[in-house]
Amino acid sequence: MIGNIIKTNLILGVRSYVYPIYILIGLAYGLMLMAFPERYLPTMVPIFLLFEPGLVGFMFVGTEIFAEKKDGAIGALAVTPIDWRSYILAKTLLLSMLSIIGAILIMAIGTRSLNGLPYVIVGVFLVSIVYTLLGIAVSAKYYDLDDYFVPIMGVLIISLLPFAHYHGYLTNEIWKVLYLVPSYPGLYFFKAPFEGISTNTLAWSAVALIVWAGVAYYIAKIRFYKYAVEGLR
Repeated sequence: MIGNIIKTNLILGVRSYVYPIYILIGLAYGLMLMAFPERYLPTMVPIFLLFEPGLVGFMFVGTEIFAEKKDGAIGALAVTPIDWRSYILAKTLLLSMLSIIGAILIMAIGTRSLNGLPYVIVGVFLVSIVYTLLGIAVSAKYYDLDDYFVPIMGVLIISLLPFAHYHGYLTNEIWKVLYLVPSYPGLYFFKAPFEGISTNTLAWSAVALIVWAGVAYYIAKIRFYKYAVEGLR
C-alpha cells in the first residue's frame, strides 16, 4: 500500500511542479556555494545541507497538506481503505529520497567533490525524516501557509542555533541544551566530509536522530489524525 501511495504522491508532486521545484532548490544551493571561496565551504555547506533536507522539507510538506485538505484528499482518508499511517510514512519517505537527490547536487556542484558523500546521505536521510514528520505534526492543524509561517520561522531559528554553538559563539553552559535540537546530530554528519568526526560521535548522532524520528512520528500520528483526518469528517 505504501508503494502505491508513494507512486501517487510522486505523480501529483511532479504534475504540480512541487517536487521539481524541490530539486531545483538543491541545484540553486549548489550554484550559490560556488560563489564562496573554498575555505568557507566547511562552514557553509552544512548550513545549506540543513536547509535542503530539513527546513525546505518542513515547509513543503505543509504546503502539500494544505493543498490536499482543500482538494478533499485527506478527508477521504477517514472513509477509504487507505491507512492514514501509511500516508504519513509514504510522504516522509518520498521527501527523504528527494532530499538525498538535493544533497548530492549540493555536494557535487557546490564542492566539486563527492568526498564524504556517504556521511551526508545518512545525515540528510535521517534529518529529513525528523523534520518532515515534525512538519506533518505542526501543519496538520493549519489550513494555509500564512498561519504556518510563524512555526516555520520558529523552527528555522531554533535549528540554526546549534551551528552558532558548534562554532563557539554561544559559550554559556545553558546553551548545551541545544544538543537536544535534531539539527545538532545532523551537523556532525554534514561536517564529516570536512573534519575528522569520530565514528563514535557519528554513531551516537544516528541514534539521537532515530530517537527523534520515533518521537516525531508519534506526535505526527496523533496530531494528523486529530486535526487532519478526524477534524475533516
